[in-house]
Amino acid sequence: MFKVFKTPEFKKALQFYKEGVKENKKSFIVSMLSAVIWCFLIVIQPYIIKRVIDDGIVGEDQQMLVIFISFMLVIGYIRASTIGIRRYYSMHVSFNVEAGIRNRIFTHMQKLAFKFHDKVPTGELMARASSDASQVRLAFAIAPLATANILLLVILSITLLSLSLPLGSLVLLSIPAVLWLASNFSSKAMGVSLRVKEAEAGMTTEVEEQLGGIRVVKAFGNEELASSKVESAISNIYDTSLEYLNLRTRFVPLFELIPMLITLLVLLLGGYLSINEFITLGDFIAFTQYVFLLLWPLRITAWFLSEIPSSVSAGIRILELLDEEPSIIDDETNISFPEDGNGSLRFSNVNFKYGKDNIFKDLSFEIEGKKTVAIVGSTGSGKSTLAYLLPRLYDIESGTIEIDGVDINKVKLDELRSEVSLAFEESFLFSNSARENISLGTDEATEDQIKDAANIARAHEFISQLPESYETKVGERGYGLSGGQRQRIALARAILRKPRILVLDDALSAVDASTEEEIRNELKNVMSDMTTLIITNRVPTIELCDDVVFIEEGKVKAQGSHTTLMETVESYKALFLENQTSGATNE
Repeated sequence: MFKVFKTPEFKKALQFYKEGVKENKKSFIVSMLSAVIWCFLIVIQPYIIKRVIDDGIVGEDQQMLVIFISFMLVIGYIRASTIGIRRYYSMHVSFNVEAGIRNRIFTHMQKLAFKFHDKVPTGELMARASSDASQVRLAFAIAPLATANILLLVILSITLLSLSLPLGSLVLLSIPAVLWLASNFSSKAMGVSLRVKEAEAGMTTEVEEQLGGIRVVKAFGNEELASSKVESAISNIYDTSLEYLNLRTRFVPLFELIPMLITLLVLLLGGYLSINEFITLGDFIAFTQYVFLLLWPLRITAWFLSEIPSSVSAGIRILELLDEEPSIIDDETNISFPEDGNGSLRFSNVNFKYGKDNIFKDLSFEIEGKKTVAIVGSTGSGKSTLAYLLPRLYDIESGTIEIDGVDINKVKLDELRSEVSLAFEESFLFSNSARENISLGTDEATEDQIKDAANIARAHEFISQLPESYETKVGERGYGLSGGQRQRIALARAILRKPRILVLDDALSAVDASTEEEIRNELKNVMSDMTTLIITNRVPTIELCDDVVFIEEGKVKAQGSHTTLMETVESYKALFLENQTSGATNE
């Protein structure tokens, strides 16, 4: 019996639940105490009914009748109060646990490196923070009630035996049978329940992906294929849920049938004993009351056991995520950058790979502080990867990256990321106001500073024309704006932070030529105070730079001015001839 409690899954999840109880100890104790008090009052009530019948009605004692009925009124009031207290505090605990789990999940997900997020779908993570957390919450909500009912089962069993040994023994035969069935159901349902959770997560992932790409889906007339993918994910949920339902259908009816049969036998045997005066009428009525009371906790206990698989599987899925160790963490040395540093950069024998694909092999180069340098290379050469490595969004395999002579691995992540500011080609904006998107990560920025950054990025003019100017909500992912407008807001966001190192990864690709030139002219003043890396293959932008780092086959092929590299490096020259040919063909 109770095989489910012996499974490794349950033991692992149990520690998780213990933490939830510990964090909400006071509320949990109050809910448990109120449940226990309710339990004892339930047991007392049939005894008082027995005294009303035997002493008040059969004994014709009106005073006792009034006294015991008054007791029943008081007990009824206290019972109702304990139910309210138990429900309030148990739900308070459960909602607090659910909120805590969701906060822990989100906080933990932010600590995990890009490498983790590259392989785990967003929908899978959302499912663990939503439906799985809700399933765990349910366990805390019903735990006090289930505990009280288990206690009630024990007390009622003793009470029934004390009232009538033959009848009590008959009734108690049903308890092991029902609990054995519930335990067997729970152990068999554990694996099926986990597959249901995984199917639900798969559906969430598919829906999130299709809705996230709804513009592409509609533009390419791909609605039918998108619908079929979601339908397939839903069918998977249906199939696994049906398997779980079939399992419940075989077991759950027995939870009702066995107690019902026992009740009928009690009425037959109890009636015979009462008619032949082996027990009093009050004893018989009290006994039947206790039997009816017993059915409720028996069903609740069986239901609780049957719900354990869903709760445990949800807890296991959450724990799997929380057990994922962050691969990028602060070094114990926690060295700071020198305050008088000018943002010099040094890559020394840097090796890096995505999975099994090598990107950089002994990559080495140096950049002087406060210089503007173009990072150039063919598609797939790893230009954008440099942007990810500087703030340690990915960690290198070997080698060192130094800013102002300090190994970035020895600097606290918060400090490092406050000194390196990024603006990407694909500009992600949150569905907040334009002002909030620009001031992201710099909450102390003044209104004038925000507008100055927007002016440099040539975003102030179009923002001022929005319905609510800087307070206008830009829509989900900024899709209320054009591609060029999104890029300019993202650029303003990067500039506002006044970082030691500014990285622009093709950050002006969606901006028209005249606006790009205006922005480049404005950036000259800003970039003179910081080291700027511009990842691009666009000649007008490259000509803005002091130096060029040309990457080829995972290494620095050459470094120098654009003019010099065009004259001395054939592969560099060929790259731009290829770009010009491609551009002419497209025109």
